[in-house]
Amino acid sequence: MRLFDLHCDTVTTCMKTGASLARNGLHWDLTRAAQFERWVQVFAIFVPDSLQGEAAWAYYKKARCFARQEIPADVHALLALENGNALCGRPERVAELASDGVRILTLTWNGQNELGAGAGCDPALPLTDAGCAVLAECWKHGVLPDASHLNEAGFWQVNALCGATPGARYIASHSCCAAVQAHPRNLCDARLRALLAAGGLLGLNLYPPFLGGAGDICAVLRHLEHLLVLGGAKRTALGSDFDGAALQPDLAGLQKIPALREAVAVSLGKDFAEDFFWGNAARFFGLV
Repeated sequence: MRLFDLHCDTVTTCMKTGASLARNGLHWDLTRAAQFERWVQVFAIFVPDSLQGEAAWAYYKKARCFARQEIPADVHALLALENGNALCGRPERVAELASDGVRILTLTWNGQNELGAGAGCDPALPLTDAGCAVLAECWKHGVLPDASHLNEAGFWQVNALCGATPGARYIASHSCCAAVQAHPRNLCDARLRALLAAGGLLGLNLYPPFLGGAGDICAVLRHLEHLLVLGGAKRTALGSDFDGAALQPDLAGLQKIPALREAVAVSLGKDFAEDFFWGNAARFFGLV
């Protein structure tokens, strides 16, 4: 089996807890990743909303240094920065992110920062001027904007600016469908259709409150069925949120992924299962 996961918080969690990325009791480690024929993991460096100003930037740099030490050079890993508060409202820092190997930037977490407002804020709050400038810098330097945590107004600005910028793309790395489970972090059908039409990519989150129901494999299948109805067969991937959220036991860890893949293959077909767990994200990032 091949696996491409658009979002986990394992590196940050290892740094905070003293665990090793090589082997641990968390959701993800290199030992369990070795079961896959080929894998790509997006490791998010999560900066909490509680950190502001230069303290947020210093935390990011500390976590980036830790990630460099923990992630072997011979594995295919991508880095993301989760929360643009680390930029301190300075668009020119996107160039440094790119030079650090960061490929994805989640503009906000759930609160408000210098770039815009997250899903826990007033949905009408727009991106700031700095937020719009950061988007331009992202597309200039090959950093993908991630709309997963944005409020509604910010999402639509990202979508509009993407459409006005030749060659631009954006993603939602770890979200679910609001039509299946109402939650401020989930995307309504209008936003999902816009993301798909823009050539973007959705990573399906495994967090039970986003999935709804029992937060289990059956709940995952309901979201995938809805995404297929919306035309997302080639634009849907896994965005597990491993080590960033408490998951239902049947989904809690890399060792649970083969059973989830089998369930997807049985219910929705082997071709879609291959695309969901590998092909769609691999094509998006130019690996096939």
